[in-house]
Amino acid sequence: MFCPKCGANVADSSTSCPQCGTQMTPQSPQNYGQPLPETQTDGKATTSMILGILSLLCFSILTGIPAIILGHMSRSNIRKSVGRLKGEGMALAGLIMGYVSVAFFIPTVLITVAITIPNLIHARISANEASALSTVRTLSTAEATYQASNPTVGYAADISTLGPDAGTVAQNCAGQWCTKNGYRYSIQADDKQPHESFVITAVPMQPDRTGTKNFCASIDGVVRYERSASDRTTPYTADDCAALRPIGE
Repeated sequence: MFCPKCGANVADSSTSCPQCGTQMTPQSPQNYGQPLPETQTDGKATTSMILGILSLLCFSILTGIPAIILGHMSRSNIRKSVGRLKGEGMALAGLIMGYVSVAFFIPTVLITVAITIPNLIHARISANEASALSTVRTLSTAEATYQASNPTVGYAADISTLGPDAGTVAQNCAGQWCTKNGYRYSIQADDKQPHESFVITAVPMQPDRTGTKNFCASIDGVVRYERSASDRTTPYTADDCAALRPIGE
């Protein structure tokens, strides 16, 4: 006999459908000649096709993936129903449209990522460089203020000596380098007592990823720069800095 709900083939002696669990009444001999339940369209097939259409029109994988899942489930149910369920064509159509929507979605995402990530990196680099330029100017002003307040000492020998006037960069120091927003900073004073000159160095922590320019400034207050072609590990000297191009040229 056949299950009146899903159409699955059920043994005459069974009391429930092994496919959907519907309670069955064992067939009696006089019922063998009764007509089989009317063929029905599987609801999953219809839903799969509708979702597949929506996936191509506007919802992409939001409905494309459910269309694929329901399409596979429907085709499986139809095969097991021994002809009592129909709609395999609709299920197949839903499957195809679902897979097409997914196939279009993946390249679109990859292209978007390929465009977006470089733009995000460039924006971060620009922000880091602007922050570095501002920090070098802040340190240069802080050095002038420190020297005026401490004539017997001269210019500060390092960033930590500047204290609060150095801003937040003075709070992230290890050895001669301090870090802030993707850049490393250092101040080197001359060996004279009191110190008569200094050089501020700012270099990206990861060249071409956190910044593309090295900055420096000395007692003239002019911020200079060069392209960070390599990972500079030592501060600029006064002569090194003087040879670089001033900002704005």
